[in-house]
Amino acid sequence: MSGSITSDQIKSFALQLGFDLVGIASADPIAHSEHLYNYLRNNYQGEMDYLARNTEKRIHPAQLVPGARSVICTALNYYQPTPDNYSHLTRGKIARYAWGTDYHLVVKEKLKQLADFISAQLNCSDRTVLPLLRCFVDIAPLAEKELAARAGLGWIGKNNLLINQQFGSWLVLGEIVTSLPLDHDQSVADQCGDCSRCLEACPTQALVQPRTLDARRCVSYLTIEAKSTLPDAEKLKNPKVAQWIFGCDLCQNSCPFNQSTPTSKEPDFQPRHCSIQPEQLLKMTRPEFEKHFAHSPLLHADWNHLRQLAKL
Repeated sequence: MSGSITSDQIKSFALQLGFDLVGIASADPIAHSEHLYNYLRNNYQGEMDYLARNTEKRIHPAQLVPGARSVICTALNYYQPTPDNYSHLTRGKIARYAWGTDYHLVVKEKLKQLADFISAQLNCSDRTVLPLLRCFVDIAPLAEKELAARAGLGWIGKNNLLINQQFGSWLVLGEIVTSLPLDHDQSVADQCGDCSRCLEACPTQALVQPRTLDARRCVSYLTIEAKSTLPDAEKLKNPKVAQWIFGCDLCQNSCPFNQSTPTSKEPDFQPRHCSIQPEQLLKMTRPEFEKHFAHSPLLHADWNHLRQLAKL
């Protein structure tokens, strides 16, 4: 390679692309592998079988990307203020991360631009010796929250999400796993302290202990990931459960670090769909639904499962 690039140059360009946070972690094995194994032994993953596959790759980033030495970790704030009357809805609420364009599309495009910038700075005429630059957004066996915490973007809170002092947990993450020997950042201290508001806010007690989520109880899991399981009648008697049709924000809404998050500056996260009434959903055909929610995370939902939820 005839050129070079520094960690500071990578971070500076990532911020120019619109990322709110960027840090660099080593590609060493994750430190809390036993926590993952305990999670799986308890079947807390429910129907999310992918979490039980490729566990060694999830623990060892260099097995996922052979030759990996560093992980460039990014985060994008998706927070949008609550619309008028939203808090009074009794049915049909959509989790805040899904109000705008699908974050997978937004983050992946920015990561590709960042990877292209790195390659251009290296100015390598022989493409066979280009460094590895693999982009990931929430679909690979990668412990992205632990890597982001290792890179200094925040700490893993009791709500089992990455929390940053400025942006709270209203963050979507993305990574570039690379063979470049970059400077690595330092982690930051856990600042949850004695607070347990997120555990208390969960209407189904899905947070069975700090940083441990039993997905089988989680409203977000029951409305998105669980294809064969619907919230039972007892749960639906709780209005805090019945109000959601895609995801849930209750644990995040309760977090003190989420009370002063600035509005996202990402245009694609401008709210388009904050809710959908069950009656409206049941009147739609599948093509009408796909047109209405084009480029929305709701297109990841199982159509039949979503309609079953609407009928409850």
